Amino acid sequence: MIELHATYTVSPNKRLSILAAPAEPLSGAWADDLATLNDAFATPGSREVRFRSPFGWMHGVLHEKNALRDRRRTFEGHVWFQPAAPSTTP
Repeated sequence: MIELHATYTVSPNKRLSILAAPAEPLSGAWADDLATLNDAFATPGSREVRFRSPFGWMHGVLHEKNALRDRRRTFEGHVWFQPAAPSTTP
């Protein structure tokens, strides 16, 4: 599982899209996350990810998409909130 360190906002339909080559250069945690995703998708397939949203931790599956129209590679997938940890108190 890949753990992303930046905070990402997810669309209301729980879909996450991350541009692999954004128009403006990234820095900090986003640049590290993009490098991690590029390394992870060196081989085809889907990858499980975990990341923080403004509303809490989310988990999901991303796959690499190579768009033909705008020629921008993206990492896309559906995500969901992680279930709360079970309580240890009765």
